[in-house]
Amino acid sequence: MKVFSQIKADSAKFFSCFFGFYLFISVFRLFTTASSLNFFWYQGYHILSALVCAFICALWKYNIINIILLVLVSLLWSLAALCKIGAGMVLTEREIVQTIEIGVSFYAIFSIIRYSISFIKKKWLCRALNVCNNIMFSFAMLPPLLIIGYYVVSDKHMLSANILLTLFQTNYDEVVSYLVEQNILLWVLSVSAIIFIIAFLNYLFSKTKRNGNHFKILACNIILMIYMVISVFPKLSSSFVIGMIARVSDTLQEYKEYNKISASRAKRIEQLRSVIKYDEEPQLHVLVMGESTVSHHLSAFGYNRKTTPWLDQLKEDGKNVVLYPKAYSNNIQTVMSVQFALTSQNQYDKSVLADAYSVTEVASAAGYDTYWISNQMHHKSYDTPINTIGNGADHQVYINEFWGNKLLTMYYDEKLADYFPDVKQDGKTFVIFHLMGCHNVYNDRYPESYEFFKDGLDARVDAYDNCVRYNDYVLSLLYEKAVHNDNFMSFTFLSDHGEDPDKGLTHDYSKFTWNMAHIPFFSIFSEKFANQHVDIIKALESNANKPWTSDLLYNEMLHILGIFGAPGENEHFDISSMHYHMPYDKLTIIEGQKYIKDDNEK
Repeated sequence: MKVFSQIKADSAKFFSCFFGFYLFISVFRLFTTASSLNFFWYQGYHILSALVCAFICALWKYNIINIILLVLVSLLWSLAALCKIGAGMVLTEREIVQTIEIGVSFYAIFSIIRYSISFIKKKWLCRALNVCNNIMFSFAMLPPLLIIGYYVVSDKHMLSANILLTLFQTNYDEVVSYLVEQNILLWVLSVSAIIFIIAFLNYLFSKTKRNGNHFKILACNIILMIYMVISVFPKLSSSFVIGMIARVSDTLQEYKEYNKISASRAKRIEQLRSVIKYDEEPQLHVLVMGESTVSHHLSAFGYNRKTTPWLDQLKEDGKNVVLYPKAYSNNIQTVMSVQFALTSQNQYDKSVLADAYSVTEVASAAGYDTYWISNQMHHKSYDTPINTIGNGADHQVYINEFWGNKLLTMYYDEKLADYFPDVKQDGKTFVIFHLMGCHNVYNDRYPESYEFFKDGLDARVDAYDNCVRYNDYVLSLLYEKAVHNDNFMSFTFLSDHGEDPDKGLTHDYSKFTWNMAHIPFFSIFSEKFANQHVDIIKALESNANKPWTSDLLYNEMLHILGIFGAPGENEHFDISSMHYHMPYDKLTIIEGQKYIKDDNEK
């Protein structure tokens, strides 16, 4: 009877800890920048974190010091993530849940090690191993503490991979010069606070004492941590903290790779200069590459909701604005789509990527000052064609410090307008912006103030339409920056591919629908350009209702930029030429796998 009562009491404590930490995480999910919360999302991470906490509490027999330490560790990691909101960045539900899970998991690992060490009979060995364990625990707590500390001393800025990288790119004198300009007292207090917090955490850690031999619970903890390491940890790089550390390592490797190819790139551009011809007049051209935007959800393309008020007004004004209602993406995945759109490679001439030139390389060879400004993730060390295109520009700016194939952003797309370059009045400039656009998860792509649609039959469609409307606002910001320049000539937008939110689909080959390939594509020209290039405007207006695939963009952009004789140039592929000739029965997507003549959804 006594044993049964003990089991009942322990079970009550276990579930109290589980639900207590579950509530703890739930509270922090309310503080994200998501326009709306959905507690059904990321429940796997949420439940797993609470389960780890409950098992660790059970291991130490619900020792109050252990529980306090677990709460403090979780709190510090949570506060590090919340600093993003104070710095004006995006913090998603997924990121706060995963960041807490990282902190909880780190503590659990070191806690299990400490518990296991307590069984060693030799005191000197036990003491030495505990010291090593405490040192490792201290290092594991440094990332969140450094982020919080930097946030305080830098007047609400986030520690970033770029800042950490400067440590590898500077010298002693520059470090001293930087520190002289700072509030030294604040820095000293911040560093002192970090040291004190780590010392205090280690003090509490040393006070956790084993109360009995709970081998079964220890085994459960070990199994749970093995599962975490194998199955969960590899997925946690979405967290800003872990992603920042990974990016520092990968970028240092990228510098080495860049040094290897920089000479060959310079030679490649020199070869182009001897082949191409180009206009010398000062001019500014802007190309914006969107993301996951389907033309059927833009009111400017006939959608019944007013999702594009800015573009609608331009269309109504009708001055040098050309919309292409029969535009298709060449692929429904970002890398392949952008690769074909921004290089001389296309589906119709059987060219290969190794021989293709990017539009940034050709523009640079033609004397343009070229910019690649992106809110997409920076892929690892030249392992994607997008990186090659971006690195072909004279200037590259990545405002999103997440790395690899992640769907998270540091900022909303409107932040890109702050990076619009200071264009030289006597030179030629070509700027490419790469948006995060309408990539799923839709709620993460716009601030709460842009939750314009919320009473529809489908919450997913409402969120997508909010993305589209916010995207229209972002384009208006970029356009206003461009149009106020005396040398402004053209502003072009297209999406890399579409989506099918009405059917609950994103862009999946296995669930292909034609809406995944229907993209918004439009161009806006200055009066100056229209007067100087009457032939281009006439051709575009004549060809506007003809079918077109985005892998032909390279040809149009070179024509608009005033570049002739470039590799891969073909006037039959150029929609800005009166010689454009690409009929329905010839046009394909996904490298010839599907013919657009079979599209029954357009």
